[in-house]
Amino acid sequence: MPTSRRIRLRDMRLLIVALLVLSALRSHASASDATLQPGDSDRGRQIVLTRDKGDCVICHAMPLPGRESHGTIGPPLDGVGARYNANDLRARVSDPKAFNSESIMPAYVRVTGLHRVLKSYRGKPILTAQELEDVVAYLLTLKEPPPASAAPTPALTTETNPRSGYDFLSPENQQLQNDEFANPGMLWAEKGRALWNAIDGPAKKSCASCHHEAAHRMRGVRARYPQFDPRRKKLISLEQRINQCRAIRMRTRPYPHESEALLALTTFVGLPSRGMPVNVRVDGPARPFFEAGREFFFRRRGQLDLACAQCHENNAGQRLRGEVVSQGQSNGFPIYRHLWQTLGSVQRMFQWCNTAVLAEPLPYGADEYVNLELYLAWRGQGLPVETPAVRR
Repeated sequence: MPTSRRIRLRDMRLLIVALLVLSALRSHASASDATLQPGDSDRGRQIVLTRDKGDCVICHAMPLPGRESHGTIGPPLDGVGARYNANDLRARVSDPKAFNSESIMPAYVRVTGLHRVLKSYRGKPILTAQELEDVVAYLLTLKEPPPASAAPTPALTTETNPRSGYDFLSPENQQLQNDEFANPGMLWAEKGRALWNAIDGPAKKSCASCHHEAAHRMRGVRARYPQFDPRRKKLISLEQRINQCRAIRMRTRPYPHESEALLALTTFVGLPSRGMPVNVRVDGPARPFFEAGREFFFRRRGQLDLACAQCHENNAGQRLRGEVVSQGQSNGFPIYRHLWQTLGSVQRMFQWCNTAVLAEPLPYGADEYVNLELYLAWRGQGLPVETPAVRR
């Protein structure tokens, strides 16, 4: 294609994007936006650093303090003001997916076409029209090229190199997980041991009444879940299996999801599988639920318009702010997470991630979450069970 024609096509594309951006800005303008001021670079710098606004440093290194803790998912923004003009920057910040459909960067102005946005954020852009102008003004001041650095870290995809979250821990946290006396998750395992032997319900049975010694009878169980349940005609998680036994065999009430009792018993049941490879079945009747889990993993959601895969598949090994992004493997759950200061199930992590991208979380036990559990287990097929693992 002749160079002049390529330039004309590029200019036309930028014009179309600019018109779309202008339309979006007008549709979300408030009364105060009618008196839109020229962008202020000082305000823009503050917005770039604010976590619930621009938060550019979560993905991009920038010529700002604490650069060693900036993200590496996106390219450095040094020199961006020399490479693009104001219209280019405005268009790219407003709707980056107009330039790259696989971009992990949220659309800071677009509010339509988003999936399961948290109710309090629906119909609201991340940046107002004035804030967008301020950010553009600041980005235009970044004229100097980035400092010389090593080549970008390639993504650690599960297809070529499945890695447990353990591999992304600091040596101190790895040691904490390895030490059965220091691992805080072992406190729940001990509580689970007591529950295993406790008589409960009108049937006057305990788990041990049927299964006897957990160390022998539960070996390998954690590695096989979730699995298809003919009674339910859908997948069942390990937590749901425990509650099913309580309801049918012991004739007593199921434990609430994420309760101390269910976390403790799930941890105790999982403990004999520690070190065994994850080995779930995704064929036969489990197949449609596996495919539904895969679809969930790749589906964008929330105001930030992100899918699980965009962090944990496409950018594993990169830094999100100062933290290395893991592959999102599930072989360690239930986990003791420092951020929570307690033990949590994989579905608590699902809810946490959904909320982090400003998406409505699903309730515990939702079929969609159990399907996702199976897909994640399959991604980590062969990784050792680490229950109870320690994570950041």
